[in-house]
Amino acid sequence: MKTFHQTTQDVRRGLALLVPASALLLAACASTPANNPALDEARAIYSRAASDADTVRSAPVDLRQAEQALQQAEAAFKDGKDPQDVAHYAQLARQRAATALQSGDIARAEQSVAVAGAERNRILMAARSQEAEQARTQAQSARTQAELAREQAARQGASAQAAQDRVAKLQQEMAALQAQQTDRGMVLTLGDVLFDTGRAELKPGAFATLDRLAAFMRDNPERRLEVEGHTDSVGSDVLNVALSQQRAESVRAALVQRGVDGARIQTKGLGKAVPVASNSSAEGRQRNRRVEIVIGGAG
Repeated sequence: MKTFHQTTQDVRRGLALLVPASALLLAACASTPANNPALDEARAIYSRAASDADTVRSAPVDLRQAEQALQQAEAAFKDGKDPQDVAHYAQLARQRAATALQSGDIARAEQSVAVAGAERNRILMAARSQEAEQARTQAQSARTQAELAREQAARQGASAQAAQDRVAKLQQEMAALQAQQTDRGMVLTLGDVLFDTGRAELKPGAFATLDRLAAFMRDNPERRLEVEGHTDSVGSDVLNVALSQQRAESVRAALVQRGVDGARIQTKGLGKAVPVASNSSAEGRQRNRRVEIVIGGAG
């Protein structure tokens, strides 16, 4: 039979095992993002397409495919799958919904053309009367309106395609840069292997990434950058902040040398203030020694 002291020791050992497990569960829950901008955009454009009567009537197949892709994106997001899977299905949903909306616009334009044609016939019959000249003028106006409706539908279709092309190009460029989607926007991380210990000068290993980033900035003049330097907890706060600021400035200078306007780049030296891993291990400290480049919109 166990003594009271032995029973107490058993309870304490059980609690000691439960605490790390609970902490891991909380950390796993906290790691799930609250939302996904690409998924939110897909929901919005699908909702607009599904609520448009002309779109529902003229493009049921595209609308159904958009719904299926959106459901796949929702499921991937809910199950915590790879963000690239979520982005892929969300893009498919956006494209199908945009195509469906374009079909709805064309259907409306064709209806306008049909109505205008009927009106033209009525006016031509009235031209036999004393108001013949006025009727011919009205017929011309109807033809003009019909042509304008066709042109507008064509412009809307071209605009929708251009928007899809821009989204696809941006996603390709982000993939080439290996940028990650975060709640702050797309973030490109330069690790400490691109700097010598305690130094702020960039090593040649960073140049290829910076070349691609500079090309991206030239192609997207509305974009701005925020370059943040980070360190581990080794050393004084003053030295860490200074080193992180110098490294951020080195990245900015390299981009300016590659043709990026310096006014589009802000720098911050944050020292050890924003770690991404524990500083208790060498691996964690290495992850914390980094430069993050946040790619934002116009500012």
